[in-house]
Amino acid sequence: MRCNWKILLVCIFSIVFFLLRAETKFYYFDSKKTKITFPFRLFNNILVVDVKVNKTKTLKFIFDSGCKSTIIIHPKWLDSFDIPYKQKVYFSGLGFKDSVETMKIDNGTLQVGELKGEHIPIFILSKDSLSIENYLGTDVDGIFGAEIFEKYYVHISYKKRLIELYSKKPEKKLNASFQKMAVDIRKSKGYLSCMVMNNKKELFLSELLLDTGSNVPVIIKNKDPADLHIDHFIDAEIGEGLSGPIYSRVCRIKRIFIDTLKFDSVVTVFNETPISFRDLNENTLDGNIGNDIMNRLDLYFAYPEKAIYFRPNSTIKDPFYFNISNIILLENKSKNGGFIVKSIAGNSPPLLAGLQKGDEIIKIDYYSCDGLKLEDALTLLNKRIGRKITLHYRRNNVISKISYKLVSII
Repeated sequence: MRCNWKILLVCIFSIVFFLLRAETKFYYFDSKKTKITFPFRLFNNILVVDVKVNKTKTLKFIFDSGCKSTIIIHPKWLDSFDIPYKQKVYFSGLGFKDSVETMKIDNGTLQVGELKGEHIPIFILSKDSLSIENYLGTDVDGIFGAEIFEKYYVHISYKKRLIELYSKKPEKKLNASFQKMAVDIRKSKGYLSCMVMNNKKELFLSELLLDTGSNVPVIIKNKDPADLHIDHFIDAEIGEGLSGPIYSRVCRIKRIFIDTLKFDSVVTVFNETPISFRDLNENTLDGNIGNDIMNRLDLYFAYPEKAIYFRPNSTIKDPFYFNISNIILLENKSKNGGFIVKSIAGNSPPLLAGLQKGDEIIKIDYYSCDGLKLEDALTLLNKRIGRKITLHYRRNNVISKISYKLVSII
């Protein structure tokens, strides 16, 4: 029997297409709707969503427009899923380490509300080296990556604690009160061209990543305040990235211009990164815009058309504050039930009052730390500027007491 080569070719093409399609990663709505919503919780100005992984475990993920990949940060989940991992992959990010090792799962499934993803690469850290809960006050299992931003129109309502995804442009929502601004899309992430002004009214061109995984207003990478002719700054630990704790110089920028918007006296963090992901003109600043700016806007990420739509909300003129307590805590698992001081910002009120790294805080004002959640302890420490706070702490089995007023040190 003779074989028709055309039919054979079609069959081979169909098989190859099917195999490629089976491996292609994609997201879709688990309904016929053109819009879906799902809630998020806000911890220390970071968005956290519930994500079901491989139809088995529902984990807590940071909703992060600044990270392309989906990453699980605790290796305890490595053997919890049916799909075997295939290879080791190394990531570099903000922090002091050069890179971190992950194990890659090629065909993961993810579900956030009515959003489903199939054949999604998932990366799981090989070592339990991140302690994000010390900064957020809640346990977090991973990072939900930015890939959905290229496919959908994304609206984050900070007031309602809701994320809205649109499969088509929401024309009726984006009325004349919204302004449109072009965004440069690189690896599913969006960058804005902005201008930064120092106290001498010198202007610096900046390309800043829109980063919902950052709780500070602005991060400038691989530069020092002196490069922008800024004299006053503090040294502080500001959080934890993929590559470990982030130690930075923190100061205030006189003004930042984003299109027609201007933000005054903006808390800005200068941070070194282990590698440079692309070559920039040496006169262009590279960095991130975090939630403390984005939550002042009604903001639609319109990456399918390489743009954002925005309008200011009622908080646009609110002042910027940096970690009012100036303290980062570690949860203490000892019988004392207190919280260990991991770090204190330089020249801050608690440091000047006598608190030291390694001290165990056992009482905050009138509240005993025994049985207190880390989230509640951080809330008590971060009162309003100008309020007085009293701490009881243990050092070398001796209990001491200090009181000080919360002031802005930058």
